[in-house]
Amino acid sequence: MIWLIVGAPVLLMISISIYFSKKSGAVPPDVNQGNKNIESDTIRNQFLNGGG
Repeated sequence: MIWLIVGAPVLLMISISIYFSKKSGAVPPDVNQGNKNIESDTIRNQFLNGGG
């Protein structure tokens, strides 16, 4: 009977999280876009800080 007390909230939370992830259209992040932003920020900071 203790498995019911522990398992019910876990199943409820799993189902809610799956529902909201599908509702919001969650997608994995685009790694290439993140790399592009890091490179442009690095270049911009080098330019602003005197090329160091």
